[in-house]
Amino acid sequence: MKMGLIEEYKALTENCAATDYGDKASVKKHNKSVNRMYEIVEAIKYEQSEKAIKQFTELLYIQDNNTNLWASIHSLERLPIDAVTIEMALDIIRAAAQNDSAEAIGYQSWLDNWNQKNKK
Repeated sequence: MKMGLIEEYKALTENCAATDYGDKASVKKHNKSVNRMYEIVEAIKYEQSEKAIKQFTELLYIQDNNTNLWASIHSLERLPIDAVTIEMALDIIRAAAQNDSAEAIGYQSWLDNWNQKNKK
């Protein structure tokens, strides 16, 4: 996998962090960025390389622009990751779900859905 995709992903999280929800153009840029992030994750999944997945999951350590939060969600939703990485990603999302803000409530809902789909 080209490291360029990882760098692009990080730039896209920066776009999302800068979103002004009162500005249509900003929201449109946010939505396009999220769609592109999913495309990048799908490209990594398609490559089926442990190295590529490892490179991507290293984003879980980058807190700037909530990169770790985005990467957690995308890893859990789309990539075959090991149990340790699953727990790390879930811990990041759980931390983001810890208050009563609209975003936290969204993460709480995401976790509820995750738990329903992944009951053992």
